[in-house]
This record gives sequence, C-alpha cells and structure tokens, in this order.
Amino acid sequence: MTTPQEIDEPRVHNPPRRGQWDPIVVDRGSMVFEPRPSVGRVPPDTICDGWSTPDFTVRLASIRGDAHRHAGRPRQDHAEITLHPPTGTVLFAVADGVSSAPLADIGARIAASCALSAAWRMLDESGTVDWAGVVAAAARAMLRDRDHGLRAGETPADVERRLATTLVAGGVRPGPAGPVVSVVQVGDSGAWLLQDGVFRPILRVKHGGGGPLSSAVEPLPRVPVTLRAEEVPLPPSGVLLVGTDGIGDPLGDGTGLVGSLLAHTLAEPPPMLGFAHVAGFSRETFDDDRTLVAVWSRPGRPR
Repeated sequence: MTTPQEIDEPRVHNPPRRGQWDPIVVDRGSMVFEPRPSVGRVPPDTICDGWSTPDFTVRLASIRGDAHRHAGRPRQDHAEITLHPPTGTVLFAVADGVSSAPLADIGARIAASCALSAAWRMLDESGTVDWAGVVAAAARAMLRDRDHGLRAGETPADVERRLATTLVAGGVRPGPAGPVVSVVQVGDSGAWLLQDGVFRPILRVKHGGGGPLSSAVEPLPRVPVTLRAEEVPLPPSGVLLVGTDGIGDPLGDGTGLVGSLLAHTLAEPPPMLGFAHVAGFSRETFDDDRTLVAVWSRPGRPR
C-alpha cells in the first residue's frame, strides 16, 4: 500500500517572486495605473512572438504605450515576422501608425501584413526581393482596402488622413559568407545593429548616426520618390534590432541608460516573454507604443 509520503507530489520550480513582473524601471518610472480597454477595437494590449531556425533566433514584442493605456485607445504599432522556408530568410515588417490618423492602428496592420505577403511572393517567384516594390504593394493595399481605402470622390490624401503609418520592412537571409540584412524605411521607425554594447544605425534616425530624419513624417500610403534598401552583414556576435520610435526615442544614440539595459539583456536571446518584459520598461515621459523585433544569427548550426 502506498503511503501519502510516497506519493510524488507535483512541484512548482522557480515561482515568481513578489514584484518580479513589475516593469523594469529606468531612472524614474512612469505613473503606475491599471490600463483601460480600447473599446470596440481588436488589437490586444501586447503581442509577442519568438522562435528559432537552424540559422536564426528571433523575438518580437509590440506593446501599447502608457498614453494609450491611460486614454483607452488602441495600440497603433504593429509588427509581423515569418520564415520563408525555401530560402531560410526571416522576413519582418514593423509599422507605427501616425497618432493623428483616427484609424492608424488599422493602417499599421494593413501595411505590415501586406508588406510581408509581397516579400514572400517575390521570394517564391524569383528568389529575391524588390523592397521598393514591397513598399509600393503595402501602399496599394491601404488604398484598395475594402473597408477603409479609397471611397468615391476621394484622393490618396484622404486615405492617408485615416490610415497613415510608417513602415520598416526587411529580411535576414543566410549565405555562404554569413547572414545579410536587407531593410527599407518609410517614416521614422528605425533599425540598428547591436554589437559589443554599441548601437549602429542602419537607417536614418532621429538621433546619432545614419543621417538625420526630418521632423515631418511622410507616411504610407504616400510612397517616397527615392526609396533604397540598405544591406549590411549580420555578424555572429551581433543582433539586428528593428523598432518604432517608442524604442528609438528613449534609446537615442545608445549611450544612455536605455541603451545599457538593451545591450545587457539582448546580447543573447532572452525567453520570449522576457523579451517583451524588457521592451516594456518604464521610464518617465516615454509613454508611446513600443515595438521591437530582434534577430540573432546562430553560427555553426548546420542547415
């Protein structure tokens, strides 16, 4: 007969400590409050994703900022990331709906989703991606959207007023000389290579290198006349970061406290939920939506 002492009771390992899930406070944190719901709109407060392939490890988090949480407004950032198995390419799209547009969250979702679909289709058809063509496809999708696109008697400017969004779209593809990052930008979202604690901008940014951005955002569905994709290698010891200005503004040139936090916690891939916890740090006055995508290479893993 089995005695109660002999029964193998289930155990909880490493239970969370009190306060462990509180936001990471950088310098002085923002006000603590319970978020209000964004009534009648579908985007959840936070989304996160994470997985690995033989070549890469990826993480994604998109988080409603405190300003929208307090006002009960939807998250206007959106991001998507996927794998194209035939080429091993990681494809990503990060969009930041312009705050003055009443349906900016919808515009961001349309742009990111259609950009990823266009890039996937190009890889299927030719094995390469025309990133200017990807941006144009995202813009067309916004204009042609059945519910929110062009209506009778309207111009593209009317759609822009409703749905305006920035977009950074790109991919990381394995190759014999190492992975290569390709990325294109519309608006003020950014991309950086983090290596040895140093953030190097790949695209034009508000702060630091990479060339200054104008303070006036020219968003989709407006397509820039000149649009060029940037290509850089992804070194074995580096990580690609792509983020909206909810990340870029507090990051600045990467030499401050937020840069120290990200450099310390993202040198290696954290757990998926841990990545979202880091991206959701609390710092006074920085209350915008935050979206961050990270891609690490996995050197030496056979495909």
